[in-house]
Amino acid sequence: MERHHSPLLATGLAIALSLSDDTGQDKAAGRIQLFPAGTFAARDGRPGNLRGVNATSWRLTAQDAEAVIAHWQRTATPLVVDYEHQTQLAAQNGQPAPAAGWITSLEWEEGRGLFAGVDWTDKARAHIRAGEYRYISPVFAFDRQSGAVLRLICAALTNHPALDGMDAASATFTPYEEPPMKQILAALGLPETADEAAALAALTTLRQERDSAKAQAEAAPDPQKFVAMATFSAVQKEAAQLRDEVAKLKNEAQAAALKDDIEAALKDGRLTAATKGWAESLAKTAPDALKAFLATQPPVQALTGTQTGGKTPAGDKPGTVSLTAEELHICERLGLTHEEFIEARQATKEE
Repeated sequence: MERHHSPLLATGLAIALSLSDDTGQDKAAGRIQLFPAGTFAARDGRPGNLRGVNATSWRLTAQDAEAVIAHWQRTATPLVVDYEHQTQLAAQNGQPAPAAGWITSLEWEEGRGLFAGVDWTDKARAHIRAGEYRYISPVFAFDRQSGAVLRLICAALTNHPALDGMDAASATFTPYEEPPMKQILAALGLPETADEAAALAALTTLRQERDSAKAQAEAAPDPQKFVAMATFSAVQKEAAQLRDEVAKLKNEAQAAALKDDIEAALKDGRLTAATKGWAESLAKTAPDALKAFLATQPPVQALTGTQTGGKTPAGDKPGTVSLTAEELHICERLGLTHEEFIEARQATKEE
């Protein structure tokens, strides 16, 4: 793909035809001048009055011509010479665009310009011999900054000269800006050296991916892979209820299993009648916490049996009030003697 230092424009010029060929025969010439050598501009001000163009004139040097010829040689499709640029206008006016001839060669003549060999159709030869067409209008791309001619696009027979006193005439074809290929290639992720085929392939791939994504988005979801949101929410709610029920049953089972542990703790003093309800409640809500509590509580001897083996304590007198197991447990916890506890209890009752 061609690389240029600045954006391009394409335009056309009208250049006078010679009406005799190299043999001097009375027939349309097979060789035409496309561009003059050096700098040139149109009478209507082009290229200086074109939007976005800094160049005030076009330019064609031997070096420029060499690049134009090299590009033409790499072009597989022959360049057409038509009538009044109908090839470009056919899409707008719907009229046929017959060829007047085909460019067969390009040649630079120092001091004169760029010439082309043309294989004219019989109809075009007749028009030229009859003087019905006298000028050639090449369509070409040029550099916005320098005005250098970069490549030939096509040409046309026309009757609208614009420059006096020389073979070149003014543009007869409305200029158009070429697509900014450098930016397009960059957007496609392609190097600047990529050709049009690579760009087209990349665009085709993008379109296929877009169409595939659109088709997938519009397709009905696979019921084996997707479920409706309402169904999904209902399943989630049911699963949460089941988890709660399982947790409740598990706690109840653990509480039942701890029932024997609670009874044993009541007998050995690790629990009292006052803490029984608390232990049973904890067994349902946090059985592990109750297990840990019971494991850390030492049995209380006063609650597991009498210290005198069931006999009346030596210091007790007949009629003396005995302490219950719970009261004995409290005495031991608080460091009170039996008498001190009884006195405190009696004082509480009197109050």
